[in-house]
Amino acid sequence: MLEFKNINKLKEDINKYKNITRILSIIRLISLIIFLVFVILLISQNNYLLYGIISFVLFIYLISFVFITNKYYIILKHLENKLKVYNIHLKRRELNLDMIYDDGFDFIKKDDYKSSDLDLFGKHSLFKYLNSTKTKYGRNLLKDNLLNKTQNDNNFSESILELGKTEDTIDIEASLQDFKNDAKKIDYDTFNFVSGNKIKLNILSFIPLISFILTIVYLILIFTIKLNPYYIIIFLVSNLILSKFLLKNDVFNIDSMSYSNLASTYIYVIKTIKNINFKQDYLNKIKDNILKEETNIKSLRRMYLILSIRYNMLINILLNTLFSFDFFIILLFNNKTKKMAKIEAIFENVGILEVLISFSNIAIDNDIYTTPLISDTFEVKDMYHPLVKNCVKNDFKFLGGIILTGSNMSGKTTFMRMIGINMILANCNSLVFASYFKSPILNVYTSLRCNDMLKEGISTFYAEILRMKLINQKIEEEKCLILIDEIFKGTNAVERIQASFKIIEKFNLKNVYFIISTHDYDLCSAKNILNYHFEETYDEANKISFDYKIKEGISESKNALYLLKMANII
Repeated sequence: MLEFKNINKLKEDINKYKNITRILSIIRLISLIIFLVFVILLISQNNYLLYGIISFVLFIYLISFVFITNKYYIILKHLENKLKVYNIHLKRRELNLDMIYDDGFDFIKKDDYKSSDLDLFGKHSLFKYLNSTKTKYGRNLLKDNLLNKTQNDNNFSESILELGKTEDTIDIEASLQDFKNDAKKIDYDTFNFVSGNKIKLNILSFIPLISFILTIVYLILIFTIKLNPYYIIIFLVSNLILSKFLLKNDVFNIDSMSYSNLASTYIYVIKTIKNINFKQDYLNKIKDNILKEETNIKSLRRMYLILSIRYNMLINILLNTLFSFDFFIILLFNNKTKKMAKIEAIFENVGILEVLISFSNIAIDNDIYTTPLISDTFEVKDMYHPLVKNCVKNDFKFLGGIILTGSNMSGKTTFMRMIGINMILANCNSLVFASYFKSPILNVYTSLRCNDMLKEGISTFYAEILRMKLINQKIEEEKCLILIDEIFKGTNAVERIQASFKIIEKFNLKNVYFIISTHDYDLCSAKNILNYHFEETYDEANKISFDYKIKEGISESKNALYLLKMANII
């Protein structure tokens, strides 16, 4: 578990910058009020030259002051983001995942049974526990790693380990916090839309420019030969109307505000990782790929920033009234975008970095974890389930097919989920929740939450058949880990036992790793299987307790009647 050495200093810095920005905000407000006073004097008094010059100087001062002092607000925001990340980690250590809003529920697939059986996605899920992704690419990549047997670069797990042992990772996570929720939905091809694009101009497009020039001429004549100043309103209204009707273009319909924010956050991520020295070559390769895009994405952001000014209706009307702003945007757009290259590498590499950070949360927030080893044998030590508070750790050697028995609530299903989750993490070269873990590479298939589907008209037993059909297909194609809870519980005892023996026989022929939990003790006599169990104890007051430790052999206890008595049912 990573020790947070910098958190107290961080809180002090936040208070310091809050005080600085509070003073700066007061100065900004006073400056704005003074500026508005002189603008009113300019409009109401006859001394246009004096008040015009003062207003102009104050305007330049106000813009400059805001620009120069903006860095203090940016620093404060980053510090607050960093504290938020620390708090997320502290909450994760308590298994309180409320601060992690994205649970990946939309990734649950009916035909990929392990996604729900193993709680890979959803309200209290592995995805939610791990998730530090904020972008569309990173989010989908984390999903793909959990759902598919993804053999990442050999340096992948070492990179995760490096990120899990340094508070520099908190800095990167803090920079990712600036990604808005719509970053998970933005289409990257649309984001690149402006690159190499051009707005066509025709003769009518130049009429707003002529109107603007006439406005400037009339304004000069007001100050030189004292023309009636009120007629300038006609020119200003003309500028606005002509701009709106003659300069319509699809570019102006782009969600430039969202794209500007997205580009700004990527730039912020670049700025953050620039100052971090990685040891692993894999991390340095990702860093280099991201930094190469800095110039291009800065150009893209500038363009989107200019376009986003139009999103403020008041400013849009004001600028098109005074300057025929849309015409000059078109000229700037055509000049800049022809030189822009499409951006791709940064999306992919920031996404990979997000996934690495997500997996590094295992090391950051847990005392016990390890890098899995690929082996012909399957053995684990101190393995636990990350989503079970104070989970009892288990050592386990997987020497063949297993029949798992035990009383209700003794830990059978949780144990199977624990095996499944850690196997999935091992498959993608992540860290795992154990002190030692070695295994072959095995795809995981499950039948743990097999219930009827009334909407589709499917009974519990037929739902089990559908799952068993998939498993039957997969054991012909690849090496698998099969996890089945209370096999064929949806049918009668006689046929359940007969069918289960057939399934066990087939699994043994295909040499697959499997765990089948059952209350049918007849299955414990199946050939070529090992028997393991969980058990409970009763104290002097006849109260039940579980140690949740897996043991060799067949369970000798049953507690269904006892639990019914405890509930005052019988």
